[in-house]
Amino acid sequence: MKQAIAALLLACMPFAAFAQNAPEIKDPVLWGKFGTWRVQMQPNLDNTCVVMSAFETGHDLMFWRYFKTGKPGFFLSVGNEKWKSLVHKKVYSVNFEFDEGTNWDVETTAYFQGSNRRLMMKSSLQDFLHGFKSSKTVKMFYEKKEIAHLSLSGVEEAIEEMDACQKTTDEFFKISRMEPDTSDPFARKSSTQASDDPFKP
Repeated sequence: MKQAIAALLLACMPFAAFAQNAPEIKDPVLWGKFGTWRVQMQPNLDNTCVVMSAFETGHDLMFWRYFKTGKPGFFLSVGNEKWKSLVHKKVYSVNFEFDEGTNWDVETTAYFQGSNRRLMMKSSLQDFLHGFKSSKTVKMFYEKKEIAHLSLSGVEEAIEEMDACQKTTDEFFKISRMEPDTSDPFARKSSTQASDDPFKP
């Protein structure tokens, strides 16, 4: 395992050099460019690796994962500085249409980043993720009006590279992204000692 990790780090030496000085990193660190997509580590997102792309229409799209035991998922955000009428933190229902013919009605929340207005969604739906990764385009509609028509060409490879970026980052920082699953109130650490109370932590 160590040899495999070492080989990976050597292949990504510019990134590794940044990671070793992680406490001083404040700006995004580029992992690589893959077609029209960039993969980079975002210090302001708890050193999470993201996939992102900018489009000639003024839109930009970002994708990244979140990690939780039993409930892994992802964030996806789309922004455009022309969306000046968005209300910060207001929820908007947006329809996503992939080129494979599937449609998803998704609740998104508006956020502002400087002059850029963004709609962000959080989901654990693997079918949506499959459509996002396997489609060549995505259309987005708000109140039946098209608000975006974006190319997803090459995004599947970019997501694979994002996952490699995250693995390398977490190994450097010795980070475990998996949060304890607290949905079971009777969950407890395993013990070899006998107990009269089977529910005792």
